[in-house]
Amino acid sequence: MDLPSTDIAQLSAAQIAAWPGAERRNPPKSDRHFLVLAPLAKQIREEAAKRLAGRDDARVLDIGCGEKPYLPFFSPFASKYVGVDVAEGPKVDLVAPAEQLPFADSSFDLVLCTQALEHVADPGAVLAEVHRVLAPGGTALVSVPAVFLYHPDPPGSDQDYWRWTHSGLRRTVGAAGDWSAIEIRPQGEVVACLGLIVAQFVDEFGQRLRLGFVRRAMLLALNAAAEWLDARFPPRARVPEPGSMTANYLVSAVKG
Repeated sequence: MDLPSTDIAQLSAAQIAAWPGAERRNPPKSDRHFLVLAPLAKQIREEAAKRLAGRDDARVLDIGCGEKPYLPFFSPFASKYVGVDVAEGPKVDLVAPAEQLPFADSSFDLVLCTQALEHVADPGAVLAEVHRVLAPGGTALVSVPAVFLYHPDPPGSDQDYWRWTHSGLRRTVGAAGDWSAIEIRPQGEVVACLGLIVAQFVDEFGQRLRLGFVRRAMLLALNAAAEWLDARFPPRARVPEPGSMTANYLVSAVKG
């Protein structure tokens, strides 16, 4: 099937290095979202290398793609990278709702959907579509928030509907299709989760007071301290144990 897509083979190393979305792939420690974005980027890169090892012809679909910020992670393994979104954009190949993807069954080897599922009315329908368009043995990578501020998208709408626990997420994904394996990885633990929320307000406060460098320094110190402490405390309440908490999850699900 001839899909509108980014032909990765035609991109130079310089184009891939300069690809938009570097702040998501390698967020600075002064970024208000660092405590989620940094581990999420690391895990997506690891999953790309693990799931597509030895490939250079993989077909990748990015749902809610925006600027396709994670495309460089897949460039060694993929020949086609298709981006679909509900709004037009310079990197969007097709405009379509995630609940009704305009692709034939088994069209892709990997489907990526990052930080989009909370904005759809029926997450189960989206996940069923993800399962449908995956080839047997293909992998879905889906990241979702567990704890975060209300953030409707598009702005001005009410479209911020869902938050998940690891068990609720496993149930939701499991009900959407026949999967041979489902893995759920948190992006941080309790301290990182709390630090992320505090960072949002520190950043807002600093912007309103036009603190500039001081604001960034405060965020850097907060994120560095939270990252260090999160790796060590609490020693027993780690996801998925009772008493644990995280801000975000990445699901890796293999189609059976």
